[in-house]
Amino acid sequence: MKQEFLRYIDRGNCLTYTAMIRPIRTARWEMDMYRQRIRENYERLSRSYRRVADFILSNYYEVSFMTAAQLAVVVDVDTTTVVRFSQRIGYNGYPELLADIRSQVRAEIYATYEPATLTPGDPAATFNERIECERENLSQILVQSPPEHIGAIADMLSAANKILLIAEGYADAVAVMVADQLQHRGIRAAAVAQDLVKRAATLIALEPGTVVVGISATAYGDDVARALTFARAQGCRTLGVVGSLASPVNRVSDLVLYAPTDAAGPLPSIVALTAALSALVQVLAADTDAAATEYLQTFENAYQYLVEREDVEPVTD
Repeated sequence: MKQEFLRYIDRGNCLTYTAMIRPIRTARWEMDMYRQRIRENYERLSRSYRRVADFILSNYYEVSFMTAAQLAVVVDVDTTTVVRFSQRIGYNGYPELLADIRSQVRAEIYATYEPATLTPGDPAATFNERIECERENLSQILVQSPPEHIGAIADMLSAANKILLIAEGYADAVAVMVADQLQHRGIRAAAVAQDLVKRAATLIALEPGTVVVGISATAYGDDVARALTFARAQGCRTLGVVGSLASPVNRVSDLVLYAPTDAAGPLPSIVALTAALSALVQVLAADTDAAATEYLQTFENAYQYLVEREDVEPVTD
């Protein structure tokens, strides 16, 4: 919604709304007022009020275009519930709440088209520089990974009987997360512990057809490289996912996916590594829209059963 709205402004077709959002910039503390009020009151809200609150927090761009009646229809409550919700969190009525939400939208559009001038050493400047660095790291994944290369990696992983992930340092948390994601999509996968005793026990029990993925965020991935070398000697194929081309993992893997971990300061970033591996999970899951919808509904039913919703039956085959 946000991107579509910004493109609409780019085409110059949104004269009415841009006129509405042109007033003076809103201070940051004032811009967040509606969110702050919702958070302060959330635990004391009724179930219907929470439905309104949840939708506003998650879909404030859409809400900025809605009347109280339209919001009520979307959330499936009465219009009076929307009005009373606004009053419950401290506004005189829905128009005042809507004005705060529109202030949020206005400020974000200003930030997109007229970024604030920041001085070196300003915390916001440091934050922005890091985000821009991450943007460049992410773009380099695509530059370094032409379609045919991603196709070869996808073919290797799709043919695997099992995917084993081995990582070093900060990337270990990424390996655990990706192994969980693969398992949740019905793909056999596991993350290998950094403990060398457990790692050795895992490597000597490698199954035929296993693909071993070595994840290295830095140039210090020697232990991961040695694990991949051992796996190759056992007849397993290997994929290196590296944040630095100087990593020894880059030299011993059958295929390599480069996801830069460049960052200011002494610590590597794991953002690009996480994004690249999560993208591979999505490739392997090969979900259609219908399959994704079915999965989400099945998951929702299981979750609601676990939180003891009385009207939900346990999932059965």
